[in-house]
Amino acid sequence: MCVICVLVQPLSKQGILLVYQLNKTYIASELCENRFIPGSECNGKCHLRKELEKDTEREQQSQRQQHSVIDLIAFNAELLPVAPAIAPEETSGHSLYQAVAYTSPDFSIFHPPRFIA
Repeated sequence: MCVICVLVQPLSKQGILLVYQLNKTYIASELCENRFIPGSECNGKCHLRKELEKDTEREQQSQRQQHSVIDLIAFNAELLPVAPAIAPEETSGHSLYQAVAYTSPDFSIFHPPRFIA
């Protein structure tokens, strides 16, 4: 979940601008603070500014949270004792494999070719 947030976060400002462009008439007529002032050229830019400021605050807050989580993980990692993952087994003195006597290879097959005349 956090990975998705980190990957999508850089696109949040572009998403806000895209929503503003797609809904510019609605924002200018319904959400703009200056919609009742005649001759205002705001066209909802005040609402866009607020949304971008909110996004900047959310971004800063998430960066602070990410730093605190990383610090916490690094701190806890130093306190954990290091133990082997698999305990060594005790040897009983005998092997499951049988000892095979080594024999030298048969060199009789390695010779120069014979010509039949």
